[in-house]
Amino acid sequence: MPTGRGKREDRYINTPSRNTDELLGILERSRTLTGALKALDGDMETPTFAQCLSQYMRERDLTAAQLSETALLSRSFTYQICSGERRPSRDIILRLALVLELSVDETQALLRTAQRGALYPRVMRDAVILFALRNRMGILATDEQLLSRGLAGIL
Repeated sequence: MPTGRGKREDRYINTPSRNTDELLGILERSRTLTGALKALDGDMETPTFAQCLSQYMRERDLTAAQLSETALLSRSFTYQICSGERRPSRDIILRLALVLELSVDETQALLRTAQRGALYPRVMRDAVILFALRNRMGILATDEQLLSRGLAGIL
């Protein structure tokens, strides 16, 4: 489990200078793709999954070895996803989110950076996971809740 919360650093997970509607407006008004992309350049910096994961780990004072142990993952696989060598599945990301005690918004951001599907409350399995995240349930308790409802577990 996380040992504490460090100072929040929004180096990679930042608020863009312009909102989505403004960015869409730029795209709609642009006559060329090159012009549009040039106008959007400062707002298109996207962090990698490994950068986001690393930030969350720093904020919670958690090492890759500790993350590996608590997420029930092999050390080599954990180091590979932390370095960006491997792309984790959606369920692995959800396990990491539970271990890191991420908020729903942080979990959705992590899923987005990994280009994995967001959690959707109309899907029963996702609803259980959203409940688990909000209530800081661990991996085993979440897996138990999923399995007891005939849903695929996260382990």
